[in-house]
Amino acid sequence: MKIAFFCDAYVPTKNGVATSALTTAQELRSRGHRVIIFAPRFTDYEDDDPDVVRFVAGHWFKARDYPVAFPVLSRIAPRSALLFRQMKFDVVHTHSPFVLGGIGAHWARYNFVPLVWTFHTLYHHYAHYSIASPRTSRAYIMWRVRSMLHKSDRVIAPSHAVERVIKKLFPEAPTQVLPTGVNLQKFAGSDGEAVRRELGFAPDETVLLYVGRMAPEKNLGFLLRALAPLLKTRRAKLLMVGGGPSVESCREMARKMGIEHRVTFTGFIDPQRIADYYAAGDIFAFASRTETQGLSIAEALCAGKPCVVVNAMGAAEALESDGDGFLVPATEARFREACARLIDDPQLRQKMSGRARERAPIFAREKRVDELLDLYETVIEEVARQNPIERLKFNKNGF
Repeated sequence: MKIAFFCDAYVPTKNGVATSALTTAQELRSRGHRVIIFAPRFTDYEDDDPDVVRFVAGHWFKARDYPVAFPVLSRIAPRSALLFRQMKFDVVHTHSPFVLGGIGAHWARYNFVPLVWTFHTLYHHYAHYSIASPRTSRAYIMWRVRSMLHKSDRVIAPSHAVERVIKKLFPEAPTQVLPTGVNLQKFAGSDGEAVRRELGFAPDETVLLYVGRMAPEKNLGFLLRALAPLLKTRRAKLLMVGGGPSVESCREMARKMGIEHRVTFTGFIDPQRIADYYAAGDIFAFASRTETQGLSIAEALCAGKPCVVVNAMGAAEALESDGDGFLVPATEARFREACARLIDDPQLRQKMSGRARERAPIFAREKRVDELLDLYETVIEEVARQNPIERLKFNKNGF
């Protein structure tokens, strides 16, 4: 099968969307499928993947690690359009409703190729990154989202919570729930002890772990406030793995709380070592309320870490509450109570760790890609039965 991915966020960007696209493409290619990835270009970054097509990009957002493609300014754009037609793709899979996602939808429509879109993000929660006003940004975001919902032959929701959001926006959207899979092999042979030694953690210290983007939408202030009393009264440390715009503000918050010597910020790390950092932790603590699926929670569970997670959106669906962790209300007291229980009870930690490892196969990327290929085949068959002229028509709302 020949598949085109259109990604407005792709490596070297470090976020869940880029990870999802990369992981899925790797598994598809391992089965003999051809995946061409259209993505923004990064300064001083060269791909070792010949099947990545890069577009000239600049910065429309306050977050400097998110370049935005300018296809009309890119000399490669005409060649990319020609490549698209020559490849005769079986399916187009977009991972964004914006610039490159929109181009993918346009090319799919006018070349009679089935269009699949993964609704990775609650986009309106990220309007603060735009250089435009929040009101203008939200209006633009919702216009792009509704447009893509109308054009897509199938919309993948990473969780049931996201599917409910989609149905509120467009009840007729052809949705299917399909979370992103995890590469279980990367956790084999991980070396958490090496990381603990590097960071100076004592063997008898309990390490609370956060892995993810350091950004406002991750609710990091809540996390620090909830854990501060425990860090002051227990033999515990907090390890925050990841980079982003909130690193310095979190450092300052930790300093003001008097816990700066109990919190370690790594910044961006080598992706090849992420499994070692998961292995270094004892308890995974995650407070974000905007996750569409909680990919880092799934990874933590696959690493055998009991989790304490705020009960919100897609993050709640990854966890078996009271089995491999605790799903708690969004209050600092309840979050702190759950973490304290795990810190104080090593046997409970061990029990939940075992349950997390038992459940790991349900997150395997092989299983998820099996389901994705079934979805592709179904959509291809559905589109083959459609009238090509009807696919070119815009609906009555002008999308």
